[in-house]
Amino acid sequence: MRLMKHYYLLTILLLFLQQFTAAQISKNSMPASFNGMRSSHFSKVEVQNITPHQERNGSKGPIHAGYTLLFNYNIDKVGSWEQHDGNYVWRLEVVVPNAEAINLYFNSLNLLPNEKIFLYNPQKDLVLGAFTSSNNGLFMSTDFVLGSTIIIEFNSHLRYKKLPFLIHELGILFGDDSKGFGDAGTCEVHVNCIEGEDWQYEKDGVARILVKQNSDTFWCTGSLINNTNNDGKPYFLTANHCGEYADSIDYAQWLFYFNFESSNCEQPVFEPELNTLSGSYMISHAQSGTTEASDFKLLLLEDRVPPSYKPYYNGWDISGEAAPSGVTIHHPQGDLKMISTYKSSLVSAKYNNQTEDPDGKYWMVNWDITTSGHGVTEGGSSGSPIFNNEGYIVGALTGGYASCINLDAPDYYGKLSYSWASTKSDSTGQLKYWLDPDDTGVTSLKGNNLDSTNIFAGFSGEPTSIIMGQSVYFINTSFGNIGAYNWYFEGGNPESSELENPGSVKYSNSGEFDVRLIVSTAEDSDTLLVKNYIKVLPSISPNPSNGKIKLAFGKTIPDDILGNLRIFNAMGKEINYYVIEETDNCLILELSTKVHGLYLIDISSEEIKNTYKIIVNGTQSPISCR
Repeated sequence: MRLMKHYYLLTILLLFLQQFTAAQISKNSMPASFNGMRSSHFSKVEVQNITPHQERNGSKGPIHAGYTLLFNYNIDKVGSWEQHDGNYVWRLEVVVPNAEAINLYFNSLNLLPNEKIFLYNPQKDLVLGAFTSSNNGLFMSTDFVLGSTIIIEFNSHLRYKKLPFLIHELGILFGDDSKGFGDAGTCEVHVNCIEGEDWQYEKDGVARILVKQNSDTFWCTGSLINNTNNDGKPYFLTANHCGEYADSIDYAQWLFYFNFESSNCEQPVFEPELNTLSGSYMISHAQSGTTEASDFKLLLLEDRVPPSYKPYYNGWDISGEAAPSGVTIHHPQGDLKMISTYKSSLVSAKYNNQTEDPDGKYWMVNWDITTSGHGVTEGGSSGSPIFNNEGYIVGALTGGYASCINLDAPDYYGKLSYSWASTKSDSTGQLKYWLDPDDTGVTSLKGNNLDSTNIFAGFSGEPTSIIMGQSVYFINTSFGNIGAYNWYFEGGNPESSELENPGSVKYSNSGEFDVRLIVSTAEDSDTLLVKNYIKVLPSISPNPSNGKIKLAFGKTIPDDILGNLRIFNAMGKEINYYVIEETDNCLILELSTKVHGLYLIDISSEEIKNTYKIIVNGTQSPISCR
């Protein structure tokens, strides 16, 4: 079974630092059930797993990823509701026997502000979400949770009779028929090997696609592509045979993976953190077949690509001149992003014909050995861009014969020069209408990194929930050509910093504190203020104790603490306690029982919510609030 990593490992679960998308952009958050919720019993349904047996196309066709199953359950009736901290938690466990991984296809999302949906596995070490009202819409697809069980959790301040979302289908990865991470041929070259050093901008435009077509899913590749307005409109070029028979509902559920690559020249053990977007519209494509068409497809993504994904809108060349050298960047077998290099000129040809033909609709290419390997293309590379030596797209992959056991065989890319305006005079069968909307007549256009003229403030802290006296390590995630940084840490020490990466900040008082970062150039600035970002909890000591416990707050104790402080033994029985000493910022409590064992102190006040574990074993030094 392939090893996968989706968003968070358990050891960093509380960080929730990454953003995961808008049609699938999720918010930094944590399921309410993870926060001291004692009940672990909720509803479960088992979905019958029927593997469809279908003939697949040739080796360069879109490689099979898996399939989908209709979810024929009324979620309003099969899920379980519980009340927790004054709010409500709805959960449902879905089991698909023998599935390698599961993803969900939602529809009719209509969440209210502050409502959240999470997906995770029973071990709680793979978490997707929170999905919020920013994801509202008719459709939303998600990435996979590894294993045969997925838990869906909905957090709300309301208890619904009819939930504000539906689950239409489950996506399944199943057995040897599924390809993806770790399945590329051994000859392939990772995009961050030495061969990719001069292609770091171009690679950021290339993405893996989880194609949905009826009840099947496939892996393909494509690229963001620039238009003459240079406005970052999210046009995306791929191959027509990727989801050739998909309908508008299918396209609305395609999932796009940006930056899906190794950080170096080695295959990692775990998948990289995921930057995904779901949803697209098919706006133009070639007619079927390769005799009269060049197999292109142009999509418009439902949402703009977030700046944090470092999107690059690749340039193009429609001159029809054969490039003397260049590369393709692609996702063979649905694996990580790879690069393959050609050092001899492209040849104009008909598809699957090795005879040069000036009127051919395809570029024929042969791949060359390089320092790190002999990159080729494979199933899953379909739709990937081929670049000329200037870094411009000149075609998109249809197919061919090259493979790791057939290194010298050719591949064929549909010419951009033919796709431009040769197939149809109307907008549905050409690129020109979309990529040159003002009819400028240019034959080449540079790529565009929108961040090059903008700056964006960004940061993350590790961890954001601490005990009084601990520190938070801050990481700068800002983008752009920034000249100055100004950090402000409410309640922290230091209170401010002008460093790009300020490092550790210590918090000595309990409470919730804001963090603000201002980044600036001589002409511009951007500010990110996150309210109540750092949560500092009171300290508790000693631990173990003899039944006397000191709670130190570092500031004036909130008025509602004692009315919202409860103590339980390991069996869940509530235990009485006495306040034997109290100051403005400290409490000393004594349990009514001195039975040795584990106890839970639960605080659920307006300002502080936490559960502490303490051990009573009869040993203790004298304690005092003074």
